[in-house]
Formats: sequence, structure tokens, C-alpha cells
Amino acid sequence: MNAKPHKSAKVLQTKKNNGMLITVIALIAVAVVVLGGVVWMAQRGSDANPITFGETQDQLIEITDAGVVAVGEADAPTIQVWEDYMCPACGSFEAQYGASIAEAVQNGDLRAEFHTLNFLNGQSGSGEYSTRALAATQCVAAKDTLPVFFEVKASFFTNQPGEGGGDLSTRELASLAEDAGANGDAVECISNVETNGGMDKAADSADNAQQSIRDITSQVSTPTVAHNGEVVEISNASWLVDIIG
Repeated sequence: MNAKPHKSAKVLQTKKNNGMLITVIALIAVAVVVLGGVVWMAQRGSDANPITFGETQDQLIEITDAGVVAVGEADAPTIQVWEDYMCPACGSFEAQYGASIAEAVQNGDLRAEFHTLNFLNGQSGSGEYSTRALAATQCVAAKDTLPVFFEVKASFFTNQPGEGGGDLSTRELASLAEDAGANGDAVECISNVETNGGMDKAADSADNAQQSIRDITSQVSTPTVAHNGEVVEISNASWLVDIIG
């Protein structure tokens, strides 16, 4: 009488063990798949469209070793522009002169070298917006056309966050760039600047920009424009026409 229940119990215990073993194996398999996906996504995100200075898609765009974005014909009259994407005065400068500069460059009448600083990082919520916007702009300069570069640049200033806590994430900058016409490579590059080395390159570029502005003036402020090594008086409404001739 006792043997049969004992045997039955043993059979039930064996089935339970088998079931547990199958469940454990299944869970391990799922975990391996999930972990593999996470690793793949991390690797993909970190490597997605990094920027290499010196390599651009448009022959009228150059990114120098110092991170300066130079646009236009090499033999055209050249201006240097120092700006910060967190700077309200730079936003006003872009609104007033951005379209005229873009038109002159695309017509072959002007070459512009953009030296972007990040000394207003602290005015953003993240403490690094100026650097992030510079990295995003460098993505577009490297991977898209000259007209798109100017459209994205204008959009970043038009949608400039307010000083004292304002900010835009990489996703928001990528969305603005896409709306302005940026291609998929540029948008993906922007989305990954915090993992593909873009932020580090932008930070170095900003340091170089701060050094270069000190080479022409003792007052580090944005916006600053120079031509032939001399600071341009941009309060003079005809300054651009005077340079183009």
C-alpha cells in the first residue's frame, strides 16, 4: 500500500524536475538573446557615423583639423565668425545676416570660416548644450550638402534654448536637423554624438576656437567677425556688402 504512493510521488517529482530544467534552459536562451541584442545596440550606437575631420560629402565644405567649418570657394573673400549656439546675440546675428552670408557663399562671392565656442555651456540645463549643438553641426557639415548645412545652422539658432536652464537633447537636435532637410547619415550622427566621439571632438574644437579668437582680439565675445585679420564692426549694416565688394 505504501509502495505505490511512493512510486507515484517519485514519478511526479521527476516530471517536475524535467519541467523546471526546461524552463531554466528557456530562460537562459532568452537572456542570451536579450544580452546579445543589448551588446549589439551598444556597439552600433557607439560606432554610428562618427565624424572624421577632413572627410566631407560636399567639396565646398571643409572641416579643418582644429574643427573649424569652412565653407565656400577657397579664393573668395574670407570672413571668420566666432559664435556660440547658446548665445542670444549670435541668434540675432544669424537672423539678421545668416541668409545673406549663406547666399554670398553659395554664389561664390564669400568664404566663411565658423569657429564655434562653448563658453556658455553653463547657461544650459545639461551644462553642455553649446558643445552638443556644435557636434551636431559638425555632423551635418561632414555628411551633407552646403545648402543643408546652412538650413540646419539657421534652425538651431531659430530654436535656440533660453539662457539659464534651457536645453535641447541630441534627439531634439536630430529632429530639427531632419526637418531642415538633413539626410539619414547626418541625423544618425547627431543622435549618437554622445557615444561616437562627436562631443569630444566638438569640445576640442571649441577650445581651439577660443584660442583663435584671442589671436585677433583681447575681448572674447560672441558673435565676433574678422576679415583679413581685423575685427569687423558688425554694427555697421553694410559690413558684409563692403567685404564682398
